[in-house]
Amino acid sequence: ALATVLGLAAPALADEVVDGSTGPGSVYRLVRPSNWNGILLLYAHGYVSKDVPVGITPDDQLVISLLAPQGFAVAVSSFSENGWVLKDGTQRTHQLLGLFTSKSGRPARVYAAGASMGGLIAIRLIETWPDEFAGVLPACAVAGGLARQVDFMANVRVLFDLFYPGVLPGTAVAVPPGIDVIQDIVNPAVAAMTVDPTGAFAIASIAQTPVQFANGPELLESIATALGGASGYPEILGLTHSQAYFDNTATQYTGALPPPTLAFINANVQRFSGTPAGRNSLEHNYTPTGDLRIPALTLSTFRDPVVPGFHRTVYGQQVAANGGADWLVQRLVPGYAGGYGHCTFTPQELTQAFFDLVAW
Repeated sequence: ALATVLGLAAPALADEVVDGSTGPGSVYRLVRPSNWNGILLLYAHGYVSKDVPVGITPDDQLVISLLAPQGFAVAVSSFSENGWVLKDGTQRTHQLLGLFTSKSGRPARVYAAGASMGGLIAIRLIETWPDEFAGVLPACAVAGGLARQVDFMANVRVLFDLFYPGVLPGTAVAVPPGIDVIQDIVNPAVAAMTVDPTGAFAIASIAQTPVQFANGPELLESIATALGGASGYPEILGLTHSQAYFDNTATQYTGALPPPTLAFINANVQRFSGTPAGRNSLEHNYTPTGDLRIPALTLSTFRDPVVPGFHRTVYGQQVAANGGADWLVQRLVPGYAGGYGHCTFTPQELTQAFFDLVAW
């Protein structure tokens, strides 16, 4: 969507553009500009719905259009399939380095970058092959890992069901097949919260559900966004080989609410049990170690409804615990939507972040 909004979908002028395919259904694009400065960026795109055909994304095209005219080579992959494909995305993106080198020559320096899920892929790349990269730029990244992200969304769902019973179909772990996320989840949730926003403000006050907002409309949108994400439980269940992964049996919900309200929540919220195998699968899909040995510049908007700011905080803590704090800069920018939104960066914010990383 960024490319359409910003009007930057046109391909960049370049001396050499190589399109090809690898593996089951994966296609790639290698761009080596005529004024190549010897630097190669391996870029990993964000989450794409399984309903969309596999291909080079507008996300990929935007990055090429911004950086290739500046002399940077860019390599992108579609991955083999869409959805949450962290493992495949990491493999296919890493594969681009060998493909580019064989066709266009060995780069002097290589950087990894990505947006959202792709930002987590970029982190996994540099944690797995740290000696191959000069730096990493994870943008709006799920940097705290998939397990924390799905816990956040599922906790929003169980709290919403407590404050607004019967509004949404199914439960946090039993999503009816064939639902329309907008018609069956988002619209009814927004309608209920509009009539009575008390529950929405209570959800936002709970430590386990730190939704991002600066006003009423943002609050409703952020909660509805998390509820829409929670409806993807069956897809994530596929990653865990049908092992239940959400477990709030021992969760004590805390936050800036009166003690009687917290007591009511903890006594009445629905409880679900997960399995160790399910949690282990989430950790492998992927939770960063925080082992950082090269410069990393993360980029986030002030208030991200999809990937909340706790991801940035957790990643910073992990890096510091591993002694790598000097390698990490975490940058907040307003984007083109006044500070709110997921990956709503301006072209200037994106390019400046990458230029600063390279200069560093």
